Amino acid sequence: MIATRLAILAVAVALVLAALGAAETDLGPSARLVVVTAVAGLIAPLFWPGRAATPVRTALRIAGWSLAVAFLAAVAVQVAGGPGQPLARTATACAVLLLILLATHAVAAGLEEFVGTRAGDADGAREMAGRTAAIALAILGSLPLWLGPAGELLADRHAWTIDAVVGMSPLTHLAVASGNDLLRNQWLYQHSNLAALQYAYPSLTKLTLSYSAIALALLFVPLAARRPGRPTHSANTTHHPAEHVK
Repeated sequence: MIATRLAILAVAVALVLAALGAAETDLGPSARLVVVTAVAGLIAPLFWPGRAATPVRTALRIAGWSLAVAFLAAVAVQVAGGPGQPLARTATACAVLLLILLATHAVAAGLEEFVGTRAGDADGAREMAGRTAAIALAILGSLPLWLGPAGELLADRHAWTIDAVVGMSPLTHLAVASGNDLLRNQWLYQHSNLAALQYAYPSLTKLTLSYSAIALALLFVPLAARRPGRPTHSANTTHHPAEHVK
């Protein structure tokens, strides 16, 4: 089942990249790297294979699925970009993609459990969780577009808002890892008001530490919460022999 979903995902990524013209020669190596990793990351939750029987196996499934998707993206980058694509930059971008996928699918697994236990429909909960995660990624990724005007209005009183709007987008994070000036790409330069303003991208180190902390929390906090606790004894349940003497 998981292998089948991964194969279908590979076909879907290839079709979307072909439709976007990711292999076109006028697309720079860093921009191509952003496009490929973004497409793989956005589509992956739609094919999320779902939770396993236990929390530990679910965590392993999240890690395995995310790693497989990141590897798929690395292969797609080399196919679309040709042999001239820098391997070191590809590895960095796919590593950041892996961290994004770990956090995204951990959220999807939690949402799937929440809905599944209440609705009693495991398959429906899995599909809903994957679609919700993909939509959330799309909304966060497009923050520089739809939240840009608000950031510009607030920038006079709060100068940090522009950097916050740019820095919260996973698309920005992939661009930083790819060595790409995201808002200077032609389409975004024409459609985002932030491209004409002064802004700063978050550092790769800060992104790596932040995503690592988020992923670890989402994966291991639920495991720790499910550990069986010690039996507790309440004073109200203690029986004294005198109570049974009449």
